[in-house]
Amino acid sequence: MQNIFQSLPEAFFKPLTSKYKKEYADCIQLIFNTFKPEISYGVNREIVVSILEAYFIEDEVEMFMEDSEQLITDPRGKANEVIRVLRECGWIEYESAESHQINIILFEYAIPIIESFNAIIKQDEAEYQGIISQIHATLQNKDLYSKPYELILKGARENTNRLVSELKKLSSSIKRHMDRQTNEMDAADVLELFFTYHQNIGSKAYLRMKTSENISYFRSAIIEKLEDFLSSPDLMNRAVAGFMEVEQEESEEAAYDELVSMIRDMKTAFYRLDDIIRDIDIKHSRYMKNAVMRARFLLSTGSNMEGKIQQILGILADELNKADNKGIYEDAEEELQLLFHIYPQQFMDIESFRTIPVQKQDNLVDDMSDGNVMSEEERNLYKEAMKSKNQARFSRKNVNQYVMEVLGNRERMKASALPLNDQRDLIRLIYIGIYGNHRANTYKIERSRNQIEVNGYRFPDFEILKIKGDYRV
Repeated sequence: MQNIFQSLPEAFFKPLTSKYKKEYADCIQLIFNTFKPEISYGVNREIVVSILEAYFIEDEVEMFMEDSEQLITDPRGKANEVIRVLRECGWIEYESAESHQINIILFEYAIPIIESFNAIIKQDEAEYQGIISQIHATLQNKDLYSKPYELILKGARENTNRLVSELKKLSSSIKRHMDRQTNEMDAADVLELFFTYHQNIGSKAYLRMKTSENISYFRSAIIEKLEDFLSSPDLMNRAVAGFMEVEQEESEEAAYDELVSMIRDMKTAFYRLDDIIRDIDIKHSRYMKNAVMRARFLLSTGSNMEGKIQQILGILADELNKADNKGIYEDAEEELQLLFHIYPQQFMDIESFRTIPVQKQDNLVDDMSDGNVMSEEERNLYKEAMKSKNQARFSRKNVNQYVMEVLGNRERMKASALPLNDQRDLIRLIYIGIYGNHRANTYKIERSRNQIEVNGYRFPDFEILKIKGDYRV
């Protein structure tokens, strides 16, 4: 398994774990922003030094050289030290230009890491319908079907993975979004939200997803187009050729299997969107309820147990926060100490913390009457009915036995030669393919891409081969 540290220099993260990690992070951001107006990730070294020097003029942090105790006080010296460390750790490198000036270039592996930092800082949330509309528009564009893998399937897979990833990120972050908003509100404001949903509570992406950006809008059309790919030999052949060229795959069979797996994974992802959204809804409801309960506790001043505890904690907090009571390890007043004596409860009532258990009684089982006992004849009829039912099941053993009977003395035959008169025959044919390569069978199958239609049923034909040896079922 490929590890990220096999692709990065050993000291790559050293600047971000040093004493001056904040300054290094800011300088990396400034250097990255310097490259934006350029045609490449390279810029004159003097320009970078000037930008970092201006940063250190405002930030008067005392900075030492990383490998010595030498203090650097000059802003330009700090800028040069940052460039030296970033170069040694593999973030940047020097490049000589045609005019003999020295340019600073950013290594390609550092770019996605810095972009990830920016995304975390900005906390941007995805436009879900925008992602789905891109997938839908790509699949609907007939001009792109000349190269179905390069222009359609590859991009559709990337956008599908991005959509699922963004929804999972929303599921993971919805608690943090909600806590961040409700912690800054008064208890009364949070309670008001219990009745009227506010767009600033939780994630704004969640609100858009439930209103204007319903992600199910294009789903049916997308799934239909993906199914068209699987049912079109011409499209699949062109897609296989494109896959082999782009992904450097030499085996046509492996390329076909990869494409089929890719398309089925995309279909599965769109079918599972409802499960992901349901999980988000459950978490949203739970965390919203927790915020409301926290607000109710803060507002509770009644005479019940919850209100009494809240008043006691409030009085204690006021006393301990006074100027003359800041030492938390000092002896408290005797009256305060008495409040911490908690005695076990001797009875239970509606104010108890513990739930009153429900008493259960074990009832005597009535004796079975002789009238409910099956006779020998009824028992035999029941056994025959169960035997017939088991013989009608599409179990592996039954399917294997059926195939052996149909093959007879033949060594192989086409699946299209099997009887296919009704839905039960079609189901049996499917099970023959499913059980085809089971090690306990006495037959195996060889698949093909040849689509065939028999009595209105369309399926990829395959060959059934008898395995020589003992019957192993």
